[in-house]
Amino acid sequence: MKFYRNQEIEELAESRLHELEQLLGKPLAPPIPIDLVAEKVLGLRFLWEPIEELPGTATLGGLIPKSRLIILNESHRQLFGEKPGLERSTKGHEMGHWDLFVDKASLVHPTLFGEECANAFAQRRSRLGDVVIIKRLQLDTSRWELLRQLKAGEDEPDVARSVNRYAAAISMPQEMVREKALRTNRTEWPNLYRLAEEFGVTITALRVRLEQLGLLYVDKDGMLYVSPQDAKGQRTLGF
Repeated sequence: MKFYRNQEIEELAESRLHELEQLLGKPLAPPIPIDLVAEKVLGLRFLWEPIEELPGTATLGGLIPKSRLIILNESHRQLFGEKPGLERSTKGHEMGHWDLFVDKASLVHPTLFGEECANAFAQRRSRLGDVVIIKRLQLDTSRWELLRQLKAGEDEPDVARSVNRYAAAISMPQEMVREKALRTNRTEWPNLYRLAEEFGVTITALRVRLEQLGLLYVDKDGMLYVSPQDAKGQRTLGF
């Protein structure tokens, strides 16, 4: 399995966005048109189809590499509608599968992602054939807030961490987010909700992204600080 550093993933995502800007002849602005990135830059298509699920799990999307298809699970259309930003996140993850791990030369499973990382992936059936999914992106239906699983951490497989980072970087380019965040009072939740709406993502996805970039810290009580350093300073002053 190829290991990607976070900076490598950020640079790859930025290069894809730059390619789209070149094609469109204008700079991008939020919300990032990730459908166009997928279609015009990566050569992927989207299709809604039912995907088989194991008991107690929900699979939101997957990839049929040989067909260059991202499948969104028709069974969860209502959930996608109820949770703005979840569809973008799911698409971003599947784009990350393709851009980071698919062997474009062979496009043959099971060597598609390399034998070393086979344990990170599973197959589910659809009417169009087998759909490849990341096992970490299955969720227990009693905890349907998928994006709470997206925060990169040491206990996640490197594959999941990589596509999580890619999805965030495609929807929320770091310099664009940084510029907007630094002009926002990040210690007020309503301001963060407005910023999430501007980027077309869930509040959880925005929070994770800001934390990744060192632009936000949320303590165990839900108190907001503009950075981990600010939180540490406030605690020092409180003693």
